[in-house]
Amino acid sequence: MEYSTQERSFLKILHLYSDWRWTGPAEPVLQMCKALAQRGHDVRIAYRNPPVQTSNKTIAQRVAELRIAGLTNFSLDRYMNPFNTLKDLILLPLYLKKERFDILHMHLSHDHAIGTICALPLRKKRPVLVRTFHKRSVLKNTLLNHLLLSHTDAYLFFTEGFRKRYIEDFQLDPNSTSVQPMSVDLKKFDPHKKYKNMRKEFGIPKDAIVIGTVGRFQRYRRMDWFLKAAKEIIKRHENVYFLIIGRSSHIKETVINPIKSLGIEKKAILAGYRREDYVDTLFCLDIFTLLMPGSDGTARALREAMAMGKTCVVSDYGMLPEIVDTGKAGIVVKDVPSLVEAWDELIKNPDKIKEFGNRARKYAVNMFDLKRTAQFLENFYLKILEKMR
Repeated sequence: MEYSTQERSFLKILHLYSDWRWTGPAEPVLQMCKALAQRGHDVRIAYRNPPVQTSNKTIAQRVAELRIAGLTNFSLDRYMNPFNTLKDLILLPLYLKKERFDILHMHLSHDHAIGTICALPLRKKRPVLVRTFHKRSVLKNTLLNHLLLSHTDAYLFFTEGFRKRYIEDFQLDPNSTSVQPMSVDLKKFDPHKKYKNMRKEFGIPKDAIVIGTVGRFQRYRRMDWFLKAAKEIIKRHENVYFLIIGRSSHIKETVINPIKSLGIEKKAILAGYRREDYVDTLFCLDIFTLLMPGSDGTARALREAMAMGKTCVVSDYGMLPEIVDTGKAGIVVKDVPSLVEAWDELIKNPDKIKEFGNRARKYAVNMFDLKRTAQFLENFYLKILEKMR
């Protein structure tokens, strides 16, 4: 690869994101694009246009709001429609050749495959290939994944545990890997701002303890743990309410029916999907709980709750313990009984709720700052560029 030996004042970076939906990984990807652009780099993101008309929030809307340079020239069709795939195999290499990007940063598996296939034929004129792994589980140890990873230049993970697993499973060069800081908009999720009184809207007394969770409530999200533990807490404490924020096509079987069968309808409140007043709703919680992250694994709602200074209780699954700094900024549980006891201990000791909340906010400010993420990425890119020179 050919790179100028002069010190760079900016980099040309193309991010690929083969989805149109506003899901877990989308927010940090757009945040890193915005933060890098603010540091003076030429940053663009290619993403899918919605294939159908939708009332759901889309990446296109958020790209416009953040004023990021977005591209919809390519299909980035992860369902591998032959026409769309052929179109990308023709257009993307031409675009990469014309623009001479320094970095091609890929985030999802389809990005990784199509980006690598299109970049490799450019040989010395190709960009450095970087992959961030957003999923909550490690890729399967297959020949195809080995082949793809062997043709990638650099790899980013959100926890040290995942970095070590990939190095071991796929024999990656440790010097080409790193742990990427997670990010949150700390100005948006600021506990010191004035928020709308959502307790009044939900019919919750102002002096109650409110325990909440956020997510898409698919079958795997351990809402059975949450609701069984909630029933036990309701037996022990009169002034505790549970707020369930989000939606799902499975919500009837995972949330609504279990609440009825457990007889906790009066204390377990469905807030639904919140758009305009999501931050207000999050602010009304005393304790935030997440027992299973979504498919991306980076637990965006957990990081937002920490930024809001909420005491967090999480399971020992995946990277959740690492996100809450393994207990220093929250409590880690392993089953329903330990979840009950964690909640019970906090309810009995309001000072602990305040103490953990303060730690969570401090940790978020130190670890989730967008400027920190941008500085890290810039340094990582330059390190890999130097290595590939």
